[in-house]
Amino acid sequence: MSATVLDRLDHLPRRNLTVLALRGISSLVPGGWTNQTSADELIADVLGSDDPELVAQVRSRADALNLSRHEGYRRALSLYDAVNRSQKAAGGLRVLANVAGALPLVKRLATLTPASQTLQAVDLSLKVGAEMLAFTQVNGLPGDSFAAFGASLTEYASEARVRMAALVCFDALLPLGDNALHRLDALLGQVSSHELHQLPSYAGMASLLPGRGDTAHLAFLRRGVDHWLGWADGFVGELGLSGQRAVRALETTLGPWHGGMEQLATFLDAFTDTYAHTGVQAVARRLVERAAAEI
Repeated sequence: MSATVLDRLDHLPRRNLTVLALRGISSLVPGGWTNQTSADELIADVLGSDDPELVAQVRSRADALNLSRHEGYRRALSLYDAVNRSQKAAGGLRVLANVAGALPLVKRLATLTPASQTLQAVDLSLKVGAEMLAFTQVNGLPGDSFAAFGASLTEYASEARVRMAALVCFDALLPLGDNALHRLDALLGQVSSHELHQLPSYAGMASLLPGRGDTAHLAFLRRGVDHWLGWADGFVGELGLSGQRAVRALETTLGPWHGGMEQLATFLDAFTDTYAHTGVQAVARRLVERAAAEI
């Protein structure tokens, strides 16, 4: 990854399916979400000043931190990128060509065949695992800092909070139903090594997970999910999230959806980059906050 985090922020799309999906789901989250696509504007916002010289100083310091081998910013971003590639691979396998679309915004949308519920649960656990590992990289913590990760979720705001709302809605409530969070551990307990290797997302993430072999990886993922669930259950209750509310929110930006919820989840996997998009924004914000504090 040659581009710096701030370079990547400058090149994020201002409007595409990912942005529209995030805008839709952010309507359910207090404080919403701003699609930040300018490093200089982010720096000015963090500083509370748009003085060009000061902005340039902070950007220079941020780029130096980004490029340091001892810092975890690039490694954190590589985790979000891995999730994104794996998500598209998994979604793409379930898209069969040339059947009338369910979404007017897309001229040709395939028939969408959801994965089994156990594989959906593993896919969700991989994203939670990537989120935890990215958190530890940015904060210089060991990769097994489960308790610190669970505690940090209460402090998530802006793009990080909306990413979690998208994760809960797109990867739990839509494909697995409104009681998804209460079924996750049982579903993960049913996963075999054979099923695990059917997932492109596991193939893409396995080398990044702590431990050796499928058993160790599943144990890590289940433990990460366990710490995430305590927060996620309260988050769902606090915001009154449900699959139907998620669909209605997405329809305000994407247009009417005429398929099932599981199909919508598969569509979002195949055609949006919510994790990578908000991951760049979140890592950039943390990087700028540190750089500004050091100037």
